[in-house]
Amino acid sequence: MRTIGALRSTAVTVVEVGPASVRVLGGPSAGEPDEAMVSAVLDGIDDAVALFDERPVVVAELVRAVMSSILVASPGPVVIVHPSWWSRARIDLVVQSSGAARKVVALSRSEVVRAAGHAGTLIEIAGEFVAVAGPGLRVFGRGNIESIAAAAAEVGRSGDVLLDAPAAIPGSAQTAEQLRVALAARGRSARDVDVAALADAAPSRRRVGGPVAALLAASLVLAALGLPDGRELGLPDGRERVATPRPEVGAPDPAAVSLVEGRIVVAVPLHWHVERVRSGSRSRRVQVGSPVDPDIALHITASYAPDSTLEQAAEVLGDAVADQTPGVFVGFRPAVEVAGRPAVTYREVRVGRVVDWSVVLSGSTRIGIGCQSAPDRTEVVRAVCEQAIRTARELGTGAGA
Repeated sequence: MRTIGALRSTAVTVVEVGPASVRVLGGPSAGEPDEAMVSAVLDGIDDAVALFDERPVVVAELVRAVMSSILVASPGPVVIVHPSWWSRARIDLVVQSSGAARKVVALSRSEVVRAAGHAGTLIEIAGEFVAVAGPGLRVFGRGNIESIAAAAAEVGRSGDVLLDAPAAIPGSAQTAEQLRVALAARGRSARDVDVAALADAAPSRRRVGGPVAALLAASLVLAALGLPDGRELGLPDGRERVATPRPEVGAPDPAAVSLVEGRIVVAVPLHWHVERVRSGSRSRRVQVGSPVDPDIALHITASYAPDSTLEQAAEVLGDAVADQTPGVFVGFRPAVEVAGRPAVTYREVRVGRVVDWSVVLSGSTRIGIGCQSAPDRTEVVRAVCEQAIRTARELGTGAGA
């Protein structure tokens, strides 16, 4: 049985996968993969089929083709470095596509940074998202600079704030500068960290050393021994390194993340699309939609209601529903339990879709979660919906957590 020392003398190939590129960082390389194929993989990684060369191709086959093209000269173990906010399904797909005959483990970018001795909060800039990692993980739309800075300043009050702005992400330097300014306004400074360089340095010699290399070696021992829990070898978060099946569209994402919007935070599936919408009445809501089914979505609203009770909210909502066009808002229930929480519920009926609304109270904030589906497919969104209702809470309180 091999030991960590034995694996340290093994040629380890480190591959960066996402957020905007797929490339070998350290170890033997067969060269750069086809750019068009990489783009198709990263754009369609949450789908079953993607367009490549103007024809539909199974995404899993594209991922296998990309990984095999860069690992053909790497018979030894492989470490995949991926964005911290990636879902378990994405990570499993890449790991399983990297070859059954070799040991393959996956480390997040925040794990690599922590292994290099950088304490504090890591801000990861991607194409559409910005993730704030550690401890915990929050994901924001890239344009929500103030919320990102507020979360980073709060989470990282006892350590450094680090900016991970990959050059391959268009505009990442500008976003990083905006975040520096927003953090400075909160009395915090931020410094850049090159995650790719940290991971690249680990296997730069045949016999690797240093904290990142130790983490890579420990991860490979974990895979070699078949142990499911990283805590047994001191990995940062004890997450399982075992492949799990890709979730169905309505199932709760095993890598659900905290969506922070204004005063509230809600757990939503990581790979769903986030859009902020203003209606004609200027009320604001967030729509979180499935990437594979346009009928499936969550709608999230919040209103500041200090000293309000759920009974008072039921009265207000009941009057509002009664004033609307008959048949649009139906099934009003002023006092029920949804996902283990007291709630006010009703159904919004639109052409081709229904939205089942649950209104809960957290601290001084009234939160509405709307679960959209086709009229005959409400069960498809139920698990994701209950997850959102169960976790919705006002920032700074534990209510509803």
